[in-house]
Amino acid sequence: MPLQLHRVPPSASAPFNELTQCICESYAVPPNRLWRLFRHDPTPAGFIELRDRLMSEYRADANRASWLTVVDTEIGDKIVGAALWHTYVENPYPVFEEHPVEAYWWAEDQYDILKTIISNPGVQEADRLNLESFIEATDLGKLAYEACGFVYAGTNYMESAKRNPSPQWRELEREMQYGI
Repeated sequence: MPLQLHRVPPSASAPFNELTQCICESYAVPPNRLWRLFRHDPTPAGFIELRDRLMSEYRADANRASWLTVVDTEIGDKIVGAALWHTYVENPYPVFEEHPVEAYWWAEDQYDILKTIISNPGVQEADRLNLESFIEATDLGKLAYEACGFVYAGTNYMESAKRNPSPQWRELEREMQYGI
């Protein structure tokens, strides 16, 4: 699979349909309930809203954000991976407790895609600015990033407990727990 890395210009609109589709597919197997609850409504209208939000957020943060895509040239330059890089001159993350997970479902070609993404502009820019590189990722991608040389630093936990939760809140908690 011959891969090529591309940086999406903040003013570009054309790549965002395929980029958004790639992102949605990557969070679908195995299913990521957080993604579904907080980032993506799987309806066609939800897809358009997500695509437009990704473009808008990227343009609003263009001074420190970079969307990188990896295309497979054997299948018509189809986007097969994407990453949104943010460059901060100060560490935006506090120290967290460890919460290990084994990502046994990662295919070898996914590692190749990740290596292509993280071995290029994002890390090079951090090196140029003499900054550490941090990747905020789900538990699903932890081992893949470690295979590319990143070191686990901590986990963000989300507490869903709430006093007097509404029926909608209870439904969201049930969906998070059972993936319904």
